Amino acid sequence: MSAVPSIPLRVSPETLTTRATHVRAQDRWFDAAAALLLTGGVALFALGRKALTAMANGSYPAPLGETWVARADYHAAQTQWGIWLTVAGVAVALVSAARHVAHRRTAAR
Repeated sequence: MSAVPSIPLRVSPETLTTRATHVRAQDRWFDAAAALLLTGGVALFALGRKALTAMANGSYPAPLGETWVARADYHAAQTQWGIWLTVAGVAVALVSAARHVAHRRTAAR
């Protein structure tokens, strides 16, 4: 026997069927919504910042039919929307975590 604690490689069937480990479908929808909001928000923020950086460096192609100010405002708004979507995703994720904890506590009784 070694002194290093071992982790069992198999999960017992009792653990898999315990009611406390079950996650409801409604909670999974909250998880999915949070993931989509976070992913979309981060992507939108990154694209907006990348475009604004390219404009500042002079490597952004000239906008056709609009001014540089209008294009900069567009990408600044894109960045702000990305921030708001990320904040909303974090809020939904916190609500989802609270729902998971509340469901786990009621299921354990």
